[in-house]
Amino acid sequence: MEADAPDPVGETQGTYDLITAEFARQNALAWPDLADNIEALTSSLPPGSVVADVGCGPGRDAALLRAGGLRVVGMDLSFGQLRTSGLTGMVQADMRRLPIRAGSVDAIWCHAALLHIPRTVVPAVLAEFARVTRPGGELFLAVVEGDGEGFEVASKYGSHSRRWFTMHREPELAALLAGAGFAVYQMRRTPGGRVWLHIHARRANNN
Repeated sequence: MEADAPDPVGETQGTYDLITAEFARQNALAWPDLADNIEALTSSLPPGSVVADVGCGPGRDAALLRAGGLRVVGMDLSFGQLRTSGLTGMVQADMRRLPIRAGSVDAIWCHAALLHIPRTVVPAVLAEFARVTRPGGELFLAVVEGDGEGFEVASKYGSHSRRWFTMHREPELAALLAGAGFAVYQMRRTPGGRVWLHIHARRANNN
């Protein structure tokens, strides 16, 4: 991977616009670990709670969360991904500057999206998540475990375009979350081609 990008987020957005149909096709189905995390979040919130699915892509997770009784607004920087979803309540938005009032959501769901943010920007994104989440609200993150950051070619989706990936380790990410006002209460690893960290955290009541 390379680490010399002038605009990692912008280039990643462009790649997702290009691969949207194939990405949606390959990721249409939920796997058991995803279903478990959806259930964990829905069971921790009253029916009708407001959830922001940040980095929602084609909307698979948003649809599953809605089926669990939650009110979900999907947000993604890639308009191509949003257009593929066919769902209502989807908004083009940048997770670095969410168009959400402070303390107005009960939870944030961010599955395989924070990993596209350069490491130096991650603390500001987590602070933005904390800003929009009510005290006591929930946060779910799924990121790839590892070290380093840089571009990878999206060859899995038949493209020579690139996406930016930032890997994370549990202790460092937990410390960043704590600095933003979130306390991790559950963390699981999912092995596979990549090892994924699935993190459930709660917004502090006094921040």
